[in-house]
Amino acid sequence: MLLFIGGAARTGKSILARRLLAEKRMPYLSLDVLKMGLARGVPEFAIDPDAGNAVVAERLWPLVREMSMSLLRDGVDYVFEGELLPKHVAALRNAYPAQVKACFLGYTDIDPAAKVHHIRTYGHYPNNWASEYTDEQLLNIITREIAFSRALRDACAAQQLLYFDTSHDFAQTLERVMAFVTAGEDRELC
Repeated sequence: MLLFIGGAARTGKSILARRLLAEKRMPYLSLDVLKMGLARGVPEFAIDPDAGNAVVAERLWPLVREMSMSLLRDGVDYVFEGELLPKHVAALRNAYPAQVKACFLGYTDIDPAAKVHHIRTYGHYPNNWASEYTDEQLLNIITREIAFSRALRDACAAQQLLYFDTSHDFAQTLERVMAFVTAGEDRELC
């Protein structure tokens, strides 16, 4: 099974991927790592990490799709988490409905200042890129991510993909996502 966890920044995608690795031994690729590797190591690929989620997701998708096809052919269980778009993931899921599962996370109903406070209080996980920004800069990023979350929510509805909102009850929402992604396991994941 391939599992895609997409969404806005600071919604818990990486927390979920690390948990799946620890609890289910399901390997994952953070698309942030891929994005930065390509941006720094293969500049001719023309990835601008600051171009915005949708632009980066469009640019990365051909590579992620072909990686996914190889994993599907080999029957390897794997998680991709990061900058993904519902339209891309839905096309792959529609072609391989028994082998592809996906969900997206966002926050559409939270005050941006409250989200910044939450990030500053609880955001001490690996890849804490938010620590590099001032509160004002982070507030601008979060405002943009709220708009992206709303677009994701609408795109997920159109593509019949699950969208989970982490605006409130963050930990409980992540538990619901885990229940979804591990539901229906009829075999042990790698």
